[in-house]
Amino acid sequence: MAEVWCADDEVLGRPVAVKILHGHVAADPAMRARFHTEAVAAARLVHPSIVAIFDTCEVGSSEAIVMELVRGRTLRDYLDERGRLEPIEIVHIGAEVASALSCAHHAGIIHRDIKPANILLSDDGRVLVTDFGIAKVLDEPDLTRTNQLIGTVKYLAPEQVRGTAIDARTDLYALGAVLYEALCGSPPFVGENSAAVALARLQRDPLPASFTIDDLPEGMDATIGRCLARSADDRYNSADDLRAALLAIQLDSRVSDQTVTMTIPRPDPEPVDSPADTAGSFIGSDSAGRSSRSMVLVSLIVVTALVLIALLVSGTDVGHTLFATDPTTSTTAPPASLALGGARSFDPMGSGEPTENEPEARNAIDGDALTSWRTEEYTTRSFGNLKSGVGLVVDLSGPHRLGHITITSPTVGWAVEIHAINGQVPDSLSGWGTGIASAANIQGDVVLSLQDASASSVLLWITDLGESNPPQVKITEVGLSSD
Repeated sequence: MAEVWCADDEVLGRPVAVKILHGHVAADPAMRARFHTEAVAAARLVHPSIVAIFDTCEVGSSEAIVMELVRGRTLRDYLDERGRLEPIEIVHIGAEVASALSCAHHAGIIHRDIKPANILLSDDGRVLVTDFGIAKVLDEPDLTRTNQLIGTVKYLAPEQVRGTAIDARTDLYALGAVLYEALCGSPPFVGENSAAVALARLQRDPLPASFTIDDLPEGMDATIGRCLARSADDRYNSADDLRAALLAIQLDSRVSDQTVTMTIPRPDPEPVDSPADTAGSFIGSDSAGRSSRSMVLVSLIVVTALVLIALLVSGTDVGHTLFATDPTTSTTAPPASLALGGARSFDPMGSGEPTENEPEARNAIDGDALTSWRTEEYTTRSFGNLKSGVGLVVDLSGPHRLGHITITSPTVGWAVEIHAINGQVPDSLSGWGTGIASAANIQGDVVLSLQDASASSVLLWITDLGESNPPQVKITEVGLSSD
């Protein structure tokens, strides 16, 4: 449909990508309308995993869309290079795309062409969905011609092949096909031609991924398989449900069809009448028995030695230190985690709307170590001397007594103040009152006591951006406990 150029926005001084409709395509009124629909549809969506649309323009017979420039490569290029991906990569990419689809679906937009070429892997670690060129807006007329098949054949849902009604679950099928290909190295259906590939999904289910790949993490096969169900009713109800299922996969577990067998030493044989039978039947077993008994004897000696060493060491000062019960980890219950109701950025000193990467705020409380909220990038660690700080507000379900806050961040050398309040969140920093905890030169995860304060909202006020280049703080996860 189009070619994409890198360009400079001379007004705002930023690099952008410009998609220009090919001349022969622009001559088709229906294709021009679809091109315009892409811009309108995508411009409605504000999400860190959706390529942002900035502007559209029309010059003579040419149409163009000005959009966010993403430096990186497509998932298609990555798969062509790697062949297949590791489960942890698949979970991360799938969860991010599902999050983007959730945003689109809530706006009434179905992408209809989720495929590796439309998933971008940016150099800064983001996963983004692009090309809403054939998106269907549920409350607007469909621009597709009668009996016209729209989408990329390898990732089409059965209902697209049949030409029947589609909904959000159509995109989930396509994402399942993408994840299947990323896991197995080939798409779920192959054939001699496009028609055979498209029709195959109407007649049968794909082979489970576990048929090709051994030692899959528990839950991965079932999650992808459910996405690829022929009936939309058998798939996940929403992109949010799929994302939750992906994040619930136990990546440290492995499920294998291989059976581990153990050889139990056989007892010494009873004397028999035939020397030939004795030699033929028991020589191998007797050797195995001696070998097994030797291994058992060695194991007993090693265990006995370790026990004796432990008993000797436990009587020394070092032993008391090593074997003493840690009251903070062994004899007390774990901290009672508090349910978090939401998260939002807080930038009262910023210009325009006082927010700071607002769409990413919930990443800090979603329980996913692969996502994060981040501040904007600044010229210096002191916010370019433009402001004294920026913050993240974490809301609880109601007033609670606060014991500790745990903050996980990869940023080094940053600083934070913690404020707490009951009731409505103020618009200014002064409205939060005096901070109840603080930390500077943070070198990883930090746990701070909140002095049993009672609050319904907590503010993480960042006062130093640390040593990142460019200066920026990332917060992966925030947890609050009552103990």
